Amino acid sequence: MTTDNMITLSSGNVEVVIDAEHGSRLSSARFGDTELLVQRNSDDSFSWGCYPMAPWAGRTRNGVFEHQGSSVQLPINSAPHAIHGLVHDASWQVVSASHSSATLRVEFDHRWPFAGWVEHHISVDSASVNLQLTVHAHNHNDETLSMPAQVGWHPWFVRPVHLEAEFKTMYVRDSDGIADTKHEHQRHDLMHRQLDDCFTDAVTAPVLIFENGPTVRLESDCSHWVVYNEPSHAICVEPQSGPPNGLNSEPLVVSPSHPLTRYFRLTALGYR
Repeated sequence: MTTDNMITLSSGNVEVVIDAEHGSRLSSARFGDTELLVQRNSDDSFSWGCYPMAPWAGRTRNGVFEHQGSSVQLPINSAPHAIHGLVHDASWQVVSASHSSATLRVEFDHRWPFAGWVEHHISVDSASVNLQLTVHAHNHNDETLSMPAQVGWHPWFVRPVHLEAEFKTMYVRDSDGIADTKHEHQRHDLMHRQLDDCFTDAVTAPVLIFENGPTVRLESDCSHWVVYNEPSHAICVEPQSGPPNGLNSEPLVVSPSHPLTRYFRLTALGYR
């Protein structure tokens, strides 16, 4: 069902609401009677729902990156850095929608110096919410142009919830608050200290256990996960295709013939 830029998808005990006007984000995701996501309560585009991040994820240091010998300055939206991409605050076009799936699209605007667009496909089945994000590059005057990119999702999961996850590698934050240097660990305490950190080499898929609600497995082909648990009302477990500042440290290159695609799946394993 689509009304006023809001799309509702449902299957069995799973229901999501997509807000096309506010970044093609999930404004609601319910498994049974449990709402998984923080609801919108202000005009802040950063701190509610579950929104896609593109053409970069997390922080870009001082909003600056280089590509093919040229330096690019991005808009600073969290001084002194540029964070979370350029599509979470955009109005997206609904390409198609049915009772259980939808596809949305947005073109990059003037803030991004490369021609391209992003496609977000969302579907539900009786146990899962499935998200797929793809960054495309346009052909330009018969030239083969490329651009750097990273993608990810930023879900705000409501507390009380317990996170079970194990990663082999953690990126250590520097004085700018950006995860910069890899540090090998076998175990990380993810619930009993404050985190705004990046991890990789997941041993198993992260699991969220909601109090009096479902146990939810988080799966993605993204290589990195950022865990942000500082707020008292929420925890963010964010799959990303690269680390923070990835446009500089580990850029992926997109061209008209080589888009960048990643998926994120939330699956209910059981209910309490």
